[in-house]
Amino acid sequence: MLPNKTALKLIKKYINIFKEGNNIDEFKKELINNLLNSRVLVKTDDGTYTLVSEEEYELMHSRIGALTESVEKFAIPSNLKNMDNPKILDLCSGMGYNAIAALHFNKNCKIDMVEYSEETLFLSLCLNIPYKEHELIKEVIKDYFLNNNSNNKRINLHVGDARKIVKNLNKKYNIVFHDAFSPQRDAVLYTVDFLKEIYNKMNDDAVLISYSSSIPFRSALVEVGFILSEGASVGRKRGITIAYKNPSSDRDLKRISEVDERLIALSTVGVPYRDSDLDLDHDAIVMNREVERKKLKEELSKIDRYYSTKKVKLGKIDEKFLNIQKLDSNSSEIIKRMKEELRN
Repeated sequence: MLPNKTALKLIKKYINIFKEGNNIDEFKKELINNLLNSRVLVKTDDGTYTLVSEEEYELMHSRIGALTESVEKFAIPSNLKNMDNPKILDLCSGMGYNAIAALHFNKNCKIDMVEYSEETLFLSLCLNIPYKEHELIKEVIKDYFLNNNSNNKRINLHVGDARKIVKNLNKKYNIVFHDAFSPQRDAVLYTVDFLKEIYNKMNDDAVLISYSSSIPFRSALVEVGFILSEGASVGRKRGITIAYKNPSSDRDLKRISEVDERLIALSTVGVPYRDSDLDLDHDAIVMNREVERKKLKEELSKIDRYYSTKKVKLGKIDEKFLNIQKLDSNSSEIIKRMKEELRN
């Protein structure tokens, strides 16, 4: 999924003007006004801006604030402030809010920014984000559009399909910001196979953070080997997802809700998205998942182990599953035990 087509068309026009040698300061106010008048750029509650997506009523950031969201959902929960030279993989960098927030809390960050939309990146050059670190990000983006080698060796910008880019990266990261569009809209970066690529690029005590609390996404994380935890809800009802590769003993692992644990382990809702060759589009990924869900339902029904989603939510299931949830363990282990019991 991309930003609104009207927004892309408008921004593309000004990219061409910039590449012709014109100074951004000469037209950035005009671009912003055109986007606002077209109702495809929205000012959020903290004064920063976000774009409307292809879906008319869905924004790229929550209305509490684009920068606020980056700080409270990504920078603070990652604990990067207390790390020495953290290495960050910033997926779906957009206008650069997450990278800016990370640099604000730790100037020694090394960041690989990954973004598909050139237009979204270019818009950052025309905004005034109220952290001085925005200037560093603008320098990197500007160098990209001018085909210059960036002087900033701590920040790298990769433009294109994140699946291909991540697969070809030969690095290890302490932190992954997973900030893709919701999996309901675009599932390509929420598959088991893509998350395996990320997992393999992470250090042992690394953390992945996502605003998404989607059941198929969290199910995929468990299947890959991540240890699930949950962070605070920021501008939404549900908490963010915090997933560790191999958390140290001092990590505070907050379990996800018991309902979500059951849905992942016992319901066909918990079937994750898959993309074995990392080349399918959203519709194909969703269709394949529906086929897998149907097959799982048939298999469980044959052995009298199928539970409807409603019964799973209400806890109207065998007592042995509820007893597993009473164990003193993390959500990933609870889910794995319930899955094993379901098939035994």
